Amino acid sequence: MDPIIISIIGIVIFLGLLALGQHIGLSLMVAGFVGMLLLRGFDPALSELKTISWNTVSSFTLAVIPLFMLMGNFAMYSGITAELFDTCYKWLGRFRGGLGFVAIGTSSLFHCFCGSATATTATIGTVCFPEMTRYRYKPVVSAGIIASSSAFGLLIPPSIGFIVYCTMAGVSVGKMFAAGIIPAIIVIGLSFVTVVIMAKRDPEAMPQGEKFTFREKVRSLKGILGFAVLFILVLGGIFSGFFSPSEGGAIGAFGSFIIMAIRRKASFANIWRSLKDSIKTTVMIFIIMIGANIFGTFLAMTQMPAVLAESLSTMGTSPYVVLWIVVAVYLVLGMCIDTLPLITILTPIFWPLVLAMNWNPLWFGVIMVMCMLIGLISPPDGIPCYIMSGIAKVPLMSVFKASFPFLIMLAAATILFIYVEPISTWLPSILNT
Repeated sequence: MDPIIISIIGIVIFLGLLALGQHIGLSLMVAGFVGMLLLRGFDPALSELKTISWNTVSSFTLAVIPLFMLMGNFAMYSGITAELFDTCYKWLGRFRGGLGFVAIGTSSLFHCFCGSATATTATIGTVCFPEMTRYRYKPVVSAGIIASSSAFGLLIPPSIGFIVYCTMAGVSVGKMFAAGIIPAIIVIGLSFVTVVIMAKRDPEAMPQGEKFTFREKVRSLKGILGFAVLFILVLGGIFSGFFSPSEGGAIGAFGSFIIMAIRRKASFANIWRSLKDSIKTTVMIFIIMIGANIFGTFLAMTQMPAVLAESLSTMGTSPYVVLWIVVAVYLVLGMCIDTLPLITILTPIFWPLVLAMNWNPLWFGVIMVMCMLIGLISPPDGIPCYIMSGIAKVPLMSVFKASFPFLIMLAAATILFIYVEPISTWLPSILNT
């Protein structure tokens, strides 16, 4: 049987298992194994299954994932997230739309540790939505803001999404972190502008909050001290080259635990929950990565990615036309698949094309993330919008409508990043990462 036909069969098996509700990592494993079985036979396929699984999880660079997860969970259970929200509210809540700024900042920072837009939406929606409702924000507007901002953290280092992409593509984690900083600042800044415009158009939707004295605001700054110390310590060490990303994760996790202990939050229950949540998320990521590597190896055996790369690179059109085809794939799949699984599935497929077109992998990584941000809040299957519809008890289409201004903003930012490459590549070029 022709290898390309077998590759199509493998893709159909994967999509079929996904449609039946099977775990995405296991669906990738089964589809990849069946494909290799058709190509090579049972014994070679079984051998590849064992080898790929071991090689995937035995890489030292992957230690950065559980370490950063542990750092984030220690920080959350130590109360840093709640105090961060309180500090932001005291400084920004007085402004019309101020709680929208707080929701955007909190969800972005949470997602950069969590890695999953689904988990971020559920967590931040549970924390922020009641507060926004208490201060008379329209429920549908609050739901739209939280759903839209739930994935912004994918651009903020130490982004788990960037780490997974770098592991799959063999790209420097430190440089990828640096590449995301300026785009993240631009996206969050534009999202603040979007909230201001929304507040001006409908003042009743986002009323002004409580007023605090300057002394109260200054006192509240101690709430961000722990986060600021961790952020500067970890990223400063990585960007200066003083330690590797994995070492930075270990130092961050230890520092986060020390903060937990100082705040007298290091109870057995909090430590156990932090460890359990970190292990569960790490195992989930590893299973998806193993499945994606098995499926990617199968596709490589069929030469499908190479054929696809060669076909697109020899189209005789502008590289930007080829890029927009790739962008379209990410946008469509991003509507129904969470960010981390999508990174692991598509990186092995499109990586040969990145090499063939001589695209900067850091720039491509940023574009890839931006496409997924757009897909996540786009109908018909924008997962964060579904989650916030359930939390806020408002119609799904109303949440999509409330998210539309952010969709326009992200589309404009993506176009900017595509055509102005130095936005993503300038900072990595001057840092010792």
